[in-house]
Amino acid sequence: MSVSKKIATFGEAMVEFFDTGDNCWRRGFAGDSLNVAWALRALLPNSCTVDYVTRIGVDGVSSDLLQFLEESSLGTGGISRDPHRTLGLYTIKTDPQGERSFDYWRSQSAAKCLADDPLELEHVLAQFDWVYLSGISAAVIESQGRKNLLAVIESLRARGVKFAYDPNFRPKLWSSLDEMRDFTRQITALSALVLPTFDDELAAFGDSSPQATAERLLSWGTEQVIVKNGTEPTLVASPSARQSCAVEHPVTPIDTTGAGDSFNGGFLSAFVQGSAPEDAVRRGQAVAARVVVQRGALVPYSELREIH
Repeated sequence: MSVSKKIATFGEAMVEFFDTGDNCWRRGFAGDSLNVAWALRALLPNSCTVDYVTRIGVDGVSSDLLQFLEESSLGTGGISRDPHRTLGLYTIKTDPQGERSFDYWRSQSAAKCLADDPLELEHVLAQFDWVYLSGISAAVIESQGRKNLLAVIESLRARGVKFAYDPNFRPKLWSSLDEMRDFTRQITALSALVLPTFDDELAAFGDSSPQATAERLLSWGTEQVIVKNGTEPTLVASPSARQSCAVEHPVTPIDTTGAGDSFNGGFLSAFVQGSAPEDAVRRGQAVAARVVVQRGALVPYSELREIH
């Protein structure tokens, strides 16, 4: 039986231009938090609402994003508009060997100001049962904004809102390793669920194993840790239990864009409705497997809904 929940993902959606050759570029919209919202909307029943919370401009491309979200059945009531900024943008090029390169333009991204008004942010997020955000969501926000964000999360946590956090470490987005580590420690203590990827944690914290990652995060105060590790088993850890969940149906990936995000969306779609963590992991693995054998992170809803 489905359970009605209100869920939001919080972060930055960007304009994506993909080089298709012959000086032609295909435009789309992308972002790690958007990928999670997409999977959640595909997999949750209509009795559950899924909103995307971000900040955009008032220009045409920002309005195009808003229309895309609405057409994708994602709630947009928590989106604010900034008359002085626009969307971040990035390009993707693929070399003859199939390796992709990215260039980013984020300096005028409205999402950098997402947490500038903590009272407004708290008002927006207070309506949800669960809020998902990531280290990318946090890193693009200015330093004072991150302080505001932590204060809002602490206040809402006391009121029953649960937060899920993926550290999603991107070194270029942080001014220093110490800044990222300190923020991760603080937000972990406020999060009901943390969903790291082991390779990121190895790079950021030097963890020797997924078990070491889980122990560190649990010691910082979270209730549940799910450590993703590619095709290796996913580690499920809580203060009272540890379990490894093997990837049941390994696939040969074509494009790993959004693999971790789609896992997170699949996992959360089951977990927030009361599934055991191990069962939610299996759904997350199945969703990621479906996504990585296609180009791009936003697989049509109809295909994701074939997953049970």
